[in-house]
Amino acid sequence: MDSIGTEKIVHGQRWGEFHNGYFSDRTIASPLVGAALGVLAKSPVDVVVDLGGGTGFLLSQLATNGLGATTKLVNVDCSDAQLALEDSVGIIRVHSSIGEFRRRDVATGDQRLFLIMRSVLHYLGEDGLRPLLRHLRDQVSEGESFVHQSASFENEEDAACLNALYRHMRTRKWYPTVNNLKNCLLKSGWRVTDSIEAPSLLLTSEDLGLRYALDTGDIARIREMMAGEFGQESRVFRLTPSGFQADLHYRIFTCVATSP
Repeated sequence: MDSIGTEKIVHGQRWGEFHNGYFSDRTIASPLVGAALGVLAKSPVDVVVDLGGGTGFLLSQLATNGLGATTKLVNVDCSDAQLALEDSVGIIRVHSSIGEFRRRDVATGDQRLFLIMRSVLHYLGEDGLRPLLRHLRDQVSEGESFVHQSASFENEEDAACLNALYRHMRTRKWYPTVNNLKNCLLKSGWRVTDSIEAPSLLLTSEDLGLRYALDTGDIARIREMMAGEFGQESRVFRLTPSGFQADLHYRIFTCVATSP
């Protein structure tokens, strides 16, 4: 996940307000929290792990919205600055990349495990998506659940637009279509039992410039290239007087581990 190093400039205290506070907004998070709690109400577990959990926001929302007090909460993240902001009582911090995550590090053999994740899979790039999904499947037992909110698009054109934008920003992040992601999940040992829309994230060239170390020349170059490829306005991208905006679409996928 090569973008992490560059993006650390927005980790820590700045993260809660970045992207208009998207990742610290309780209302925006409520569909994902609700989907997770719905699964957990039917199938209680011993350990909930937030993969790429950052500041622990999602786990704190689960805890304050009805998750049992005896459930062990684990925040796995590779950013020291994000983990340092974790101040919720009872949440265990694990400094690790998702690719290095192992079940044995958070649960004993007989404990039941539940995985949650938000806005992480695109960091793996097109080639890394299925190996990561397979790795996560290998860490759980058949029948255990994985609920994640992942960036994905209903049609190929919108996915191609955002993927072009991120290539021009010199990052290997990659966004699939919804059907593509469902297919990758299935082939990686995950059965999708539900899929619902989540709030979109408004991306501005100002925020992206800070996040990916883009100067005014970079913004002008990207603006020109995107306009040439996709026009001044599309369903998910549009020019502004001095920059651009884009809409990152999300869906929430409820998945169950199938037999090996």
